[in-house]
Amino acid sequence: MKDLIRCRLLPAVLCVALALCLTACGDKDTPPVETETGSTAGTISGGKGGKDSAAGVDSKLTEKSLNLLYDAMAFDDQYAGAVAYLGYREQGDSTPLSSWLRENCAGLAEAMPFLLYIPAERILGPGYGDLFCIVPRDETTMLTAEHITWVSSQFEVGEVTEEVLYQAKGAQPVLIFKNLDDSHPLPDVRITLEPDNGPMCGWFPEVDEYGVPRIPGDPDAPLLMDFEIWGVVTGLDYPEDWEPSEDVRWDPPTAWELAYTNWSCEHWDIEISWGDSEDPDYEGIVNLYQQPADGQEYVLAYTGVWRMESGCLCLELSDGMGGSVSGSFPVRMDPTGEYLYVEQDWETGVCPPFFGEQTDCIDLFRTYG
Repeated sequence: MKDLIRCRLLPAVLCVALALCLTACGDKDTPPVETETGSTAGTISGGKGGKDSAAGVDSKLTEKSLNLLYDAMAFDDQYAGAVAYLGYREQGDSTPLSSWLRENCAGLAEAMPFLLYIPAERILGPGYGDLFCIVPRDETTMLTAEHITWVSSQFEVGEVTEEVLYQAKGAQPVLIFKNLDDSHPLPDVRITLEPDNGPMCGWFPEVDEYGVPRIPGDPDAPLLMDFEIWGVVTGLDYPEDWEPSEDVRWDPPTAWELAYTNWSCEHWDIEISWGDSEDPDYEGIVNLYQQPADGQEYVLAYTGVWRMESGCLCLELSDGMGGSVSGSFPVRMDPTGEYLYVEQDWETGVCPPFFGEQTDCIDLFRTYG
């Protein structure tokens, strides 16, 4: 197995296996039966049984997809649960929710069909706004969803629970809508996950400007697994007898795709600029920052020049104290542009400074700001 970042390793491999299994199963074009309950329009049926004839999906397959997610979380005891951002649903949208999910996050709905069968009592909120799926780590994890308000005191502004929307053990996924506007600029929903065998996680569901959930915890040890990755097959460890289709293949990036980007892995941050190299043979400057220990500030460890050539990232680096690293490192970028797979120099065996001991390849994840 190639070394992927710890929060993506097992989900990527399992996602491939599940996607292959789903390809051979059922009629995916027939939506499940819809109901409408309370203020949540188009809630999803939670029927049980061997075969949901309306959906054309075997209930055992939906259960299998959820179990694969549990297995992925069990791979790392840091996770308190998993989350996926499913998109923004407009107020007044009357599309059945399962049809909306198939349209707005088709890949994830296909890979994780349990999303289409979450019953009405586990669909929370007004039925519009940002939609998240929260999955507890296991059956020992207490999941609590609260509607909160913010109250000013003499010294600070603190949150107060207005209503407990949901609280249960049992590792069952929930969907929750969160809607903010100018009159409610502060988070109004709080999620708490309390596993018996892992860290507690408190989270205000929100996404950044790129639609990526803001995950609590250290970037190298997140408290929640972002399982939206299951909707896009990533990684290079495909089964030997399976050839990925064009839209999921990891290809070498162009020089322009790497320009003005930042990449991270454990205790390292890589900053790639453009057009500021005095050497005309190179595209720009690259700076490598290292965090000496947890909690300490990153310091400049290497600086140098870079270019892309024949699918390789060519680097000439210096630590400013006589040490240098030079090599041509094969690179591949995932279709979303969020992950960069880097290998050691095939000819010399040289590795970039950000590789760990006994590591011949690594995945970098893109950072912003």
